Amino acid sequence: MLFRNVFALVLVSVAFANPLEKRQGTNTNAEILPPLDALQTNVTLATNQIQLLQDGHTASDATVGPQILGMAAAFNQTATALSAISPSIGSNTTAPTNNDVAVDLGDSLSKLTATLSAITPAIVPSISTFLSELDPAVANAVDAFNKTAPPASSSFVHILMLDARQFFADENMTETLTALGFPGE
Repeated sequence: MLFRNVFALVLVSVAFANPLEKRQGTNTNAEILPPLDALQTNVTLATNQIQLLQDGHTASDATVGPQILGMAAAFNQTATALSAISPSIGSNTTAPTNNDVAVDLGDSLSKLTATLSAITPAIVPSISTFLSELDPAVANAVDAFNKTAPPASSSFVHILMLDARQFFADENMTETLTALGFPGE
């Protein structure tokens, strides 16, 4: 019962965050997907590199830092690209569907959290500094996605990130938490 009430509250908050008058228009999911695909490629390359550095015991500020800052740049580029796209009314049947765009963003965020959760200050002493640079970039991309993608997509990303929110909370990435709909975590 509590889950249904929380889920209903999330849906209502997304609806208020994305007013209906902004959603009147066309399905721009096809325009939304390319920036998300580019982000996914950048995040995958960076997270794979970080994992290789960890496996090779060569992870450090000098090796991991540029990868994290590169991901921050990719999230900023995504935010800029998404901000230039008119809000989508979306579609559940025409590809890319609302879920397609949500899964693309969710996959990037999941890879980021899964990879970076294994990095500790003992391995990368400046990890907190790097994550503080990453936080606003991720939040800006999520905010741009929330404004551009259909409301159902934003809700789906929120659900996909229920497990990952603990990483963002542990790393004090409050801007990202707020953008994902987890304020005050």
